[in-house]
Amino acid sequence: MSKSKGNVIAPDVLVDKYGADSVRAYIMFFARWEMGAPWDSQGIEGSARWVRRVWTLFTDPASSSPMPATEETKKNLRRKVHQTLKRVTRDFESFEFNTIVSSLMELMNEMYKAREAGATGSAEWAEAQDIYLKMMAPVTPHIAEELWAQLGKPYSVHTQQWPAVDEAATRED
Repeated sequence: MSKSKGNVIAPDVLVDKYGADSVRAYIMFFARWEMGAPWDSQGIEGSARWVRRVWTLFTDPASSSPMPATEETKKNLRRKVHQTLKRVTRDFESFEFNTIVSSLMELMNEMYKAREAGATGSAEWAEAQDIYLKMMAPVTPHIAEELWAQLGKPYSVHTQQWPAVDEAATRED
């Protein structure tokens, strides 16, 4: 988009339809920040779907597993969280925003699997939620703040310290 070329697209219609966080996530996700790309709002549905799925993951406490998660499930969840945190931290430092959103989408899928395996209520699940929202906050600030408050966390996810990577947890067996 370029004002001088007369091809500016007002985001108001997209914000009204999908929400500011979905539009923001899509802008960060659809192209490498420094390279840019021709604007195409067709792919925004993927970002909106991700935001809706995150909302459901954090607000729907249901788990289809009647048994608590195995130690292996909890260890795998923790590994994936810290591997993602390591990647996202590096990517924020190098302004690789499109890969940050991709990493968050992948972690969300792993969290759904862990939830179905009974991980909710565990210390590993609580850590995963905490770290996920801190990583998500720069990308989708409004939904991250709302979910943070719903979890009863201290004032504002945006004032929290960035989490530290547990290198031991990132190692594959």
